[in-house]
Amino acid sequence: MTENIDEAGIRVLVEEELISAVVEKHRRFLEEYKKEFGELDSRLSQVEENVKNVKNFRIQMEERKEVLKEKRQQFYHQTEALLEKEIFPKLDPITANKLKEEFKRIKGQIEPEEEQRLKDSFMEKLRETIQAAGPGENVLSLVGSRMDEARNSNLEFKEIIKSEKQLAEDDGSKGEDISKGKSQHKWLSTKIKNHEEALNYWEKLKI
Repeated sequence: MTENIDEAGIRVLVEEELISAVVEKHRRFLEEYKKEFGELDSRLSQVEENVKNVKNFRIQMEERKEVLKEKRQQFYHQTEALLEKEIFPKLDPITANKLKEEFKRIKGQIEPEEEQRLKDSFMEKLRETIQAAGPGENVLSLVGSRMDEARNSNLEFKEIIKSEKQLAEDDGSKGEDISKGKSQHKWLSTKIKNHEEALNYWEKLKI
C-alpha cells in the first residue's frame, strides 16, 4: 500500500505535521475573526454612542420647542397689548375689528411662510391706518419688531420639527445596523471561542 502511494507521488503527513497544520489553521482563523470582531466592536460602539447622543439631543430639542412656543405666544401677547392700547381705540369699530381678525389668523398655528405673508399684509394695512389715525411711527416699529420676533420663534420651531423627522429616519437605519451588527458580533464571538478551544486542544497534543 505504501509503495503504491509513493509511486503515485502522494506524501502521507506524519502525526506531528498534521497537528501543526491544524494548529496553524486555527491560528489563522482566530486572527481573522479577532480582527473582524475588533473592527465591528469599534463600529458598534460608535453607532451606539451616536444613538445615545441623538437621544440627549432630542430631549434638548423638546425643551427648546416648549421655550419657542412660549416665546411666540409672549411676543404676540405683547403685540396685542400694544395694539389694544395705542391703535385700536383710535380707529372706527369696523376697521379695528378687521385688523383684530387678521391678527388672530397670524398668531394661529401656521407655517412661517404663511405667517410672513399675513404679517406683511397686516403691517401694510396698519401703516395706512396709522397715517390716517396718527398714533405714530414708533408704535408701528414696535409692533413690527414684536411680530418679527414671534415669527423667528415659529421658524426655529419648524426647523426643529424638520430635523426631528430626519433624525427619525436616521434612527431607523441605525437600528437596523445595530441589530445586524450585534448578530454578527455574537457569531464572531462564538467562532473565536470555538477556535480558541480547538487551538488550546491541538497545541497540547503538539507538545
